[in-house]
Amino acid sequence: MEEMSTKKKIIIAAVVAVVTIVAIVAVFLFGPDPMPVDWSKVHKIPTNVTLLSAEDEKNPTDASALVKLNEDGSVDTTPWRILQFTDMHFTQDDDRNEISLNYFIDTLNREKPDFVVLTGDIITRPLGRARAIQLADIFEKAGVYWCYCLGNHEGDSTPFTLSRKENVRIWAKYDHCLLENDVKKTSDGTEVWGLGNTVVNLLGADYKVVQSLIFMDSGTSIRYFKDPESVKIADEMGESYDNYDFLKVSQLKWYEEQVKAVTENFTNGAKTMLFIHIPLVEQSNIKLIKANEVLPEGWHYASPEDPVMVGDKLYGYMIIKDGWSVAGDTCSYEKCYCSFYNNGMYDLMKSMRKGVNALFCGHDHISNSILYEDDVKDDDPVYLCYGVCSGLQSYNLYSYGLSETNDYALRGYAVIEVNADATFSVYHVRYNDVDNPVARIIDGVAQ
Repeated sequence: MEEMSTKKKIIIAAVVAVVTIVAIVAVFLFGPDPMPVDWSKVHKIPTNVTLLSAEDEKNPTDASALVKLNEDGSVDTTPWRILQFTDMHFTQDDDRNEISLNYFIDTLNREKPDFVVLTGDIITRPLGRARAIQLADIFEKAGVYWCYCLGNHEGDSTPFTLSRKENVRIWAKYDHCLLENDVKKTSDGTEVWGLGNTVVNLLGADYKVVQSLIFMDSGTSIRYFKDPESVKIADEMGESYDNYDFLKVSQLKWYEEQVKAVTENFTNGAKTMLFIHIPLVEQSNIKLIKANEVLPEGWHYASPEDPVMVGDKLYGYMIIKDGWSVAGDTCSYEKCYCSFYNNGMYDLMKSMRKGVNALFCGHDHISNSILYEDDVKDDDPVYLCYGVCSGLQSYNLYSYGLSETNDYALRGYAVIEVNADATFSVYHVRYNDVDNPVARIIDGVAQ
């Protein structure tokens, strides 16, 4: 038999190498790659929460509603306990995935929530179908109702990421997930932009609405969708398509109609909360400046007597735009990565503030600020609330030079308690100090 030539050997070796590389990449991108869930830790949460469909005769609304029932069938009017998790970023880093997952599951077991809100950027692994299913299965096994608003990293720029549409389609099939997969329409028949726009109503005494929770898709980059409305505005303002997107006119109209559906049809003082991922422009009204920077005109120090320190070194100061205040020591240690365009959502919320009490978002991992405007602080203020970043994979205070150790400071979750009179409280809990939740808002009053 003729001996194989050196050229053929090289060709065969090259082909084998290419095939091997392709196989490895395929496994990395397309393999199931489930999260390291310890299912023995996922327990049934004792709860008396019951779901009423829009068609249920006891449901006074045309959206899904939740009610808490006592053993005798009467309505339980104790405060609703809602947990907000955000930006867990379950990617390829299994060590930190496992830590984040354990914190998440331990929190469910400890807090025993009535409802859970996820404000985006949770499943961010390329083609993370297995992980999206696992997330839903955790809630099914725990027996806890939940809802989700898409972040910018669900289905972002990579073609291998599980699409935003597929994320919503998967989760909407689960009994305990209240995320809706249908296209919403305004009263004049206009289709509402975005995926997973959803309303969940919390009921109280006599099955009346106490709080309406509105979930909206705040998009990703303008380049991802190239929606005509966003492209037109970006072109007019000379802005790049790489900027973050914004809520559309159709969404604002639909949101306004959902608020009015609650506040005009019911007279028990019902309020509404909005959940999105990307913050509003107004949330950039707080920022951190270096110690040697000049205070900009129109801004004031949040606390000139309490500067930001790194160890024993002065780093800088938190400053707030005049006319605004911040709850407690909440702060933003980074730029607010909102859209370049102010779509008017805050002004709309403020105009309807008798029926609106707060917005909750995520996106910026080392920001937990809660802002409110001074001129309405004693007259139904609209609080603009970051959640607490819940994942350990992403950048933290250490990477920003604001901590001497690479720890998990600012990692945790928010607890939102809704009272029978529609007032609410917010507590921030850090994973490294779960026994000491910090009160941010108590019965509607910033602390």
